[in-house]
Amino acid sequence: MAQLKRLVVGLGNPLAGSDAFGSAVLVRLRERGALPAGVALLDAHTDLLGQIDTFLAYDDVVLVDAVMGAGRAGNVAVFDERTFSSWPDSAASCHHLSPLLAVKLFRTLYPQAPTRLALVGFCTEEVTVGQGLPETAVTSGVEAITRLLLAG
Repeated sequence: MAQLKRLVVGLGNPLAGSDAFGSAVLVRLRERGALPAGVALLDAHTDLLGQIDTFLAYDDVVLVDAVMGAGRAGNVAVFDERTFSSWPDSAASCHHLSPLLAVKLFRTLYPQAPTRLALVGFCTEEVTVGQGLPETAVTSGVEAITRLLLAG
């Protein structure tokens, strides 16, 4: 059986408080090392649009980002594609293209692609510059991604 190829994409601005979640989780994953075979890490910052074609090369893509209004502030949650694709297109985002719109664009461009998508989100009320990201959020994000990657 062929080994699954998985991509973990960190999103956000490392200088913008809770929006640093995606980058902070990737830093921690790199520090820990020992990722399962077939896993690649990509820090896309705020440019997810430039990564859409990359998704095709993977069986699983996990987006890691701060999300507003999708859960209790301070919690880390895992959302499957079906769930976050149902969110309104007008959802606030600090990115060139929000994860929601990027996934919808990916599915429009490549409707037959077997790639599975998920979102690991740090739930927040707002994104502000200078406000630190809680260490518990980073730890919870790493744990959520590890569970996803090991679950197969």
